[in-house]
Amino acid sequence: MNNLQQQELMVKKVDIIIALEKRSNLAEHKEAFRKEVERFKDLNIGDEQVLKQILQRLIQSIKVFESGKIKINYNLSTPLPSY
Repeated sequence: MNNLQQQELMVKKVDIIIALEKRSNLAEHKEAFRKEVERFKDLNIGDEQVLKQILQRLIQSIKVFESGKIKINYNLSTPLPSY
């Protein structure tokens, strides 16, 4: 195996390691978000302003396309404080 092949393999190895770390981080964020949603569904919130603030923390953005398709980007990085 020549030096060029070794370098290419090292680059691929680094790319795979980075991809695995991203997948792991995403799984952790998804689990944290799932827990937040579980906490949220059990709340009985009568104050519309409080409900709005909680939803703003859970949802980063909502996109509505002309076709009627909706895409929701969730905020997976800032969990709600525990009460």
